[in-house]
Amino acid sequence: MIPIIKIFEKLFKIPKGPKCIECKSLLIESNCPNMDCPVEVASWIMMWASPVAANISILDDKTTLKLAQYNLVIHPADLYDLSESDWLQIQTMDKIKIGKIMQQLNQSKSMDAKSLLYGFRIKGMDLEMAKNLTNKFQSISKIRELKIESLMTVDRISEETAFNIKWWFKDSFNKKMLKALDKYGFQLD
Repeated sequence: MIPIIKIFEKLFKIPKGPKCIECKSLLIESNCPNMDCPVEVASWIMMWASPVAANISILDDKTTLKLAQYNLVIHPADLYDLSESDWLQIQTMDKIKIGKIMQQLNQSKSMDAKSLLYGFRIKGMDLEMAKNLTNKFQSISKIRELKIESLMTVDRISEETAFNIKWWFKDSFNKKMLKALDKYGFQLD
């Protein structure tokens, strides 16, 4: 007798292969494609918090993963909306550490355009590309309006990366994040 799971797999052609340890999505080239996956969210938050972006040094891997696992953040702008009681849900937090986090979050609002662009985690974008783009076009709001051809005039920006940049700024999820960052006082213009 054939087990029901085997029949189900044949009928619905369930893809096989390695899966993400956190969300169980099928990995693509060893990467989780699920942007809501707590590991992916935590990775984005860590990139945002890095010294070359927002410089929120007090955030570590364990804290950001817990923030994502508890669904307190799904993108970096959510950090600026967290209350003290949200932070206290993480067992390693105390009022002193929360005070330091709040201080670093406030300081990060003065990020320059290069650091912001790098912190957006656009596929194919590295810090040097972010620097080249912001040197040429000065602001996030200008960059977000550029056509692919204009983006490709910048040193090291390939057609694929230009497309990824254009797509990132058109994505409704990212537009919501930009709107939230604008609300919190980030300089996007």
